[in-house]
Amino acid sequence: MTNVAEFYKELEFSLATSTGEKRKIWATTIIEKDIDIKELSKLLKCEQKIAIRFLWLLSDIGILNPNKLLAELPFLFDLCEHLNPIYKTSFASFWLYAGVPPENEGKAIDLLFQFLQSNHINVTIKSRALLVLFKLTKKYPELKNELKICLVEQMDKHSNDFKNRVSKILIKLEQ
Repeated sequence: MTNVAEFYKELEFSLATSTGEKRKIWATTIIEKDIDIKELSKLLKCEQKIAIRFLWLLSDIGILNPNKLLAELPFLFDLCEHLNPIYKTSFASFWLYAGVPPENEGKAIDLLFQFLQSNHINVTIKSRALLVLFKLTKKYPELKNELKICLVEQMDKHSNDFKNRVSKILIKLEQ
């Protein structure tokens, strides 16, 4: 890889049909060569399949190097405000892996509660949303009651695995 423009073109051409293994290799390259995620973020404006795979690639970066992703989250969140609303669900994962930037906490809390209460959000995103919100109750204890109410309401609407996760969080919220 000689430059970012070539790397961008490779991603644009290959992301749509990429495997998880290939995305991990790209994530490692982005981290090791300190490639600016902002320069790659135009991939979010490509066709949806490319954009979704790019969001998955960002998750891989967050898993491998949370600080690199965390530094870019405010920019990415602002960018996604103007794109397909479905892209915002990825932030439940990003915030779980890398943390919530202080400047995004207010909007993040609102969005995560929306995810939890929505009938259109899958259980994986709901699980990640509840874990991020639980972490945020450490910083903002006043969120505990709202989270408890929301979790009790959602508890029996999903899988047993989700119900077990909710039960454990509810116990921790009481401590």
